[in-house]
Amino acid sequence: MSWDRLWALLMDYRAEGVWNQYQDVDPALDRLDGAEIRRRNLQHYLEIFADARYILVGEAAGYAGCRFSGIPFTCEAQLVGPERLPWTVQSQGSGNGVLARSSVRDSLWVEMSARIVWGALGSRRDCLLWNAFPWHPHRLGEPLTNRAPGRNLKDGLEVLACLLDMFPDAEACAVGRVAQRALAQIGVTARYIRHPSHGGKPRFVAGVEALPQR
Repeated sequence: MSWDRLWALLMDYRAEGVWNQYQDVDPALDRLDGAEIRRRNLQHYLEIFADARYILVGEAAGYAGCRFSGIPFTCEAQLVGPERLPWTVQSQGSGNGVLARSSVRDSLWVEMSARIVWGALGSRRDCLLWNAFPWHPHRLGEPLTNRAPGRNLKDGLEVLACLLDMFPDAEACAVGRVAQRALAQIGVTARYIRHPSHGGKPRFVAGVEALPQR
C-alpha cells in the first residue's frame, strides 16, 4: 500500500471554513502532536482493514468523530477507554499504544453517527470507512460545528479516487446522496446506503446487513 500520494493530498489542503485534522493543531482543542496522532490512527486503521471487500463512503468528517480520531465515522471513545471497539483492543496488542486520542478536553469525544455505524458493523472486517470530503467543514468561527461541504466537495474527489485505487478489489458504497454524487463524479456507480443521521439508522443498518459477507 503506497502512502505518499494519499498523505500529500490529505495534508496539503487548505480552505476557509475547513479544518485539516491531518496537518493542523489548535492548542485550545488538541494535543501538541494531535495531527501526528490522527495520521497514525488513520494509517493503522487502513492497515488493519487492508483486505476490505467494501468501502463505505460517507459525506465529511464530523467534529465529534473524525476531527479528533482521524478515522471516518469513528470517535475517540471508540479508540481508547472502556468503549473501544474490538479491533482496537486486538490491535493494541501488549499495550504498545498505537491508537491514541488527540484532544485535550477532560472526556473523550463521542459521536452518535459513529456509534450507529460501528453498532451495525459489529465485528465485520470487510467494510472500510471513508468520507467523500475527508476534512472537517465547519461554520466560520465555530470549529466545533458541522456543515455540509457544499462547493468544497469537489476538492476531495482526488483523495477519494486515490483511496479507491489503494483498495482495487473493494466495492465502493455510497452512504448518503452526497457521497453518491461524489462517487459519480469520478466515474463510480455505487450501491446506495441511507446515511445514519437524521433518523436514518434503521435503513442504514439494513443496508449494511444487505452486504454479503465473505
